[in-house]
Order: sequence, then structure tokens, then C-alpha cells
Amino acid sequence: MDVVFKNGSIVTGEGIFEGMDLGIENGKIAALGKNLAGQKIIDAQGKYLMPGGIDVHTHLDTSFGEMHTADDFTSGQLGAIAGGTTSHLNFCFPAPGQSLMESLAYWKNKVLPGALIDYGFHMVIREANHLKELSGLIEKGVSSIKCFLAYKDKLQIDEELFYKTVEKARELGILTMVHAENGTLIDYRVRQALGRKELLPIFHARTRPPEFEAQSIHFAASVASVLRAPLYIVHLSSKKGLEEILRAKNAGIPLWTETCPQYLFFTEEDLQRKGQSPGLEDFEGAKWICSPPLRKEEDREALWDGLISGTIDVVSTDHCSFHFQGQKTRGWGDFSKIPNGVPGIEERLPLLFYYGCIKRKLPLERFVTLNCEFPARLFGLEGRKGKLAVGYDADILLWNPQLKKTFSVRSHHIRLDYNLYEGFYVEGGPEMVMLRGQILYAQGRFLVQPGSGQFLFRHPLDPL
Repeated sequence: MDVVFKNGSIVTGEGIFEGMDLGIENGKIAALGKNLAGQKIIDAQGKYLMPGGIDVHTHLDTSFGEMHTADDFTSGQLGAIAGGTTSHLNFCFPAPGQSLMESLAYWKNKVLPGALIDYGFHMVIREANHLKELSGLIEKGVSSIKCFLAYKDKLQIDEELFYKTVEKARELGILTMVHAENGTLIDYRVRQALGRKELLPIFHARTRPPEFEAQSIHFAASVASVLRAPLYIVHLSSKKGLEEILRAKNAGIPLWTETCPQYLFFTEEDLQRKGQSPGLEDFEGAKWICSPPLRKEEDREALWDGLISGTIDVVSTDHCSFHFQGQKTRGWGDFSKIPNGVPGIEERLPLLFYYGCIKRKLPLERFVTLNCEFPARLFGLEGRKGKLAVGYDADILLWNPQLKKTFSVRSHHIRLDYNLYEGFYVEGGPEMVMLRGQILYAQGRFLVQPGSGQFLFRHPLDPL
């Protein structure tokens, strides 16, 4: 075999297998067992072997109105590698009137030829004409779409188009993803707040209450129930939303959900942080503006419980980075103009390992299920990604539980003028990151070359 990891602890969703060897040949996992021989031997004693992370919710190189994200595919994928992520799925936003196929071609050209890790796309549905193209997406290897029930007059679609989209997607084996907030009522509350001169970042959260997330999840789940169609609720943020997820699952509705690190580590109190920038002392909280917004401590704790209990299926990042200076600050004096989005692609796995597995006793098997195995299963990558098993791509993390790090803007690899997790200490992280048998990163050094990444052709969702 080309490479053999020896004496490591192999972590899968089913268990931890101590002192096992893992052999790689031609970029695939070729063998698991004892006393394997290979041309190159890597000692994994005292370390974990895990699948490369899969982040199914990213916004790299994306424009929202006049704002463009700070991270393009190169800087975002560098951050992903440093944090142990080897595959990600980015959202494609068609321009108004643009076809899905035109949009997909445009987004592919953004990544090629310099991709550093493997990547795929979800397509955003904006208009009824897009439904005619859904079967063509399957032929192109795209098996997921997204519908927005928020951002009135921008991305939000009406209830009828949502129903028709879910109905058509079900026929084709396409998974419909949902941004679940009541955009119409949020728009009204924002106008009310601005009229009362409530302008600071905290009013972003106060105009988007958790009841609106729960109500929107309930509506989406009702459509899924009527159609017996699969749904995926993105960036779950609240206890009330979680209760709706649990209700739907207990009713047998084929519905899954994700949450993101920002909802596990911060609350709306962070929107009231005081900063050091002259004239912007009351505006520091803009760094934490995202949608849905950060919630209260009880919501944060409920989400952790949902991860451990299994109600929440995936942890992704919704990585959508905007600089504080020059981008977030455009909302000074009007919170509604602060671009919505926070980073996380680099910090996700180390944060969840240390504060989840070490501090909260989240089982390592569950860690792998949340970040690797279940994302692959839901998004058409099972049999290839997300698991350490014979025949799968050799996307492997050599995870050192003794590795110590403090997150900082001075040392992160994304292109952003602040770090949301500034000062957070973690133990445990990737000592080596491998993609299809190729070492991308080792002992703090990048070895990756442009073109290492490939487009992920994904198969339709298998009816469950």
C-alpha cells in the first residue's frame, strides 16, 4: 500500500477502534486491520484517525446586494483545511432572471481551476421558472436546493412556490433546505424598530424573535408532512425551533436539521459588547450579526442538549464573512444595514471537540456522525466521503488531542479583520489533513497545491 497509518484509534459513528492500522492505495482507503505494510508509515500512536470534516453550509465568494464576502474560495478553503474540513458545499445564488444552469456554470468557474479541497453546490430557488430545471440539476451532480422563507423582497419565496418546489424536489430525490424565519413579520418589526430609533445591533435580535423561527419550521414541516417529502432546516438557533423539530420527528416527518457554532457559543448579549474603535464603542456587537440571530442562554443550552440527544443531525458553519471595518460598519446608525454573516469554517471542529467532547462529554462517535457521516449520507456522498471504511476516499484527519491553540485574528487563515472566537482556547486539533491520500497540511504547514480539490458529483437522496 502507498501509505499506512499505524497504531491509531480509528473513530467512526459506530465506535472507536484502538490500535488499528489504516492503509491507503490510489487515494482510497484500502484496508483496516493489524500489521499492515506500506511504502510510507505514519505513526498515529496516541492520536485519533477521523474522516475529513464536511461543511455543508458555506457562503464563499458571495455577493449580497452591494456587499461581497471577505473570503473567496482560496482563503475560505485554507481556513477549512487548517480546521480539518476537506469537503464543503457552497450556496449558488442565481441573479434575478438567471437560470439555474447558467448560475451553476458561473459558480463552477469561480472555483476552477484552483480548488484546494473538494466542493459542491446547493442551488437557491428564487422563481417558478427554476422548477423546470430541477431534473437537470441531478444530471449535473447537484442533489440539494434551498428555499428562503425570510429576506422579504430579496430572497423570500411565497408559500405556493415553496409547496411546489418541495413537491417537485421530492419526485426527483432532491433534498430541499429551508431558511426558516417569517420574513414578512420580521420586515414589519424592523420598520417599527427603525421608526422608534432603535438602531443598535441588539435590535437585530429583538426584531427576529424565536417564535418566528418556530412558526416557520412548523409551516415547512407541515408541507413535508402532506407531501411525505424530505426537508432540511438550516442553522437552527432556538429552543422553540428545536421543539418544533422534535415534534416533527416524533410524528414521522422526514425532516433533519443543523446548527452552527455561533449558536452554541454566543448569545444575544454579545450584540451589546463594547468595543475599542473610536466612535464605534457601542457597535462592537455588529461582528455577531447573523440570521437567525443569536438567542438567549436557555436556547444555547437547549441546542447543546439537542446535539447530544440526537435531535440535531449536523453541525455546519454558515460561514459568511464580512469585515468589521468598511462592511459591518455600513450599518452604524441602522442595524438593518449590517451585513448578516459570521465566520466559523476554521474553528468548527476544534471548538466542538474541546467544548463538546472534552467539556460536555459529547461522544467522539457522535462528533464524527455530526461533522462527517451524516452530512455525507444526507447530501449524496455516502460510499465516498464521511467515513473511514474500505473503498472510501482517503480523506483523513490525524487528530492530536494534546494540540493546544488559542484562536486569534493574528493567526487565522481566512481573510477577515477580526476573529469571532478571539481568545477561545482549545485542546485537540488536526496535526495532519489528508484529501484522497494527498497531504494538504501537516504540523502547522500547508502542503496543498491549487487544483487539489475536485467537484463533488452527488447522487440523489435515497428515500428513507
